[in-house]
Amino acid sequence: MIWTTEAVVVRVVRYGERDAILTLLTETGIVTAMARGGARPAGRLSSAARLCAQGTYVLYQGRGMGDVRQAEIARQRRALHEDVVKAAYAAYLCDLASRAVPEWPDAPPSAYRQFVAVLDGLEADRVPADVLARAFELKVCAWLGVGPDWRACVRCGASLAETGEAPRYDPREGGLICARCASLITSAAASSWPVPRKISTVLHLLERADIAKLHRVDLSGAMRDALSRILAHQLREFAGVGGRARQVLDDMVASLTDPPGEDGGRLDT
Repeated sequence: MIWTTEAVVVRVVRYGERDAILTLLTETGIVTAMARGGARPAGRLSSAARLCAQGTYVLYQGRGMGDVRQAEIARQRRALHEDVVKAAYAAYLCDLASRAVPEWPDAPPSAYRQFVAVLDGLEADRVPADVLARAFELKVCAWLGVGPDWRACVRCGASLAETGEAPRYDPREGGLICARCASLITSAAASSWPVPRKISTVLHLLERADIAKLHRVDLSGAMRDALSRILAHQLREFAGVGGRARQVLDDMVASLTDPPGEDGGRLDT
């Protein structure tokens, strides 16, 4: 079978001296295919065998692994390879997509579009890279069924907006709990994490937002730290993805950048 699909390269593995095995995120899911000559700098498919390359791929699928027969690349995304911080985030997001998005043809309809949007956002610098990563992580949590209703207490179901008090994150339940539940259950209060009062709203907005339409996002350092910690735990413990790659990203970014500022926040979508 020969078929044509729009795709983004989310993993490249050299196969011998000439070839490369590509993991492609297509509009309908993850596909693995051999790019013959893709590992050669002057190879016919070399431009199609780079991480984050986006374009139209013509694939041949036989009994085993497919082959890339032809590719027309629309976006090389050089900016994501030339900036160290952007490259680190792009590598992490590609790894997350390759592990979390289902194989062809079972991916959620929005997976390809949202992944393209997060790479576009990294290139354009409209939104801080860590906020873009958190927005995509929230999408992944929803696709994998490990994203709770961030607006409600996971223990009693109470609306967190109506309590007027800061919630807490319960790492055992995988969601936010209200102050009342934390006070009634001693073990919950001892093991849960304090978080900013408005984190419920921010989590809900980022989860529901179209990443392509995110702009003017300005969150405090405390809010960004809390989002990072919660979603790293949520993905690692409840979805089983992102653990090692996320730690590598966090360590690299911490060594290269200053921590986010503590100024007040705003999030517009």
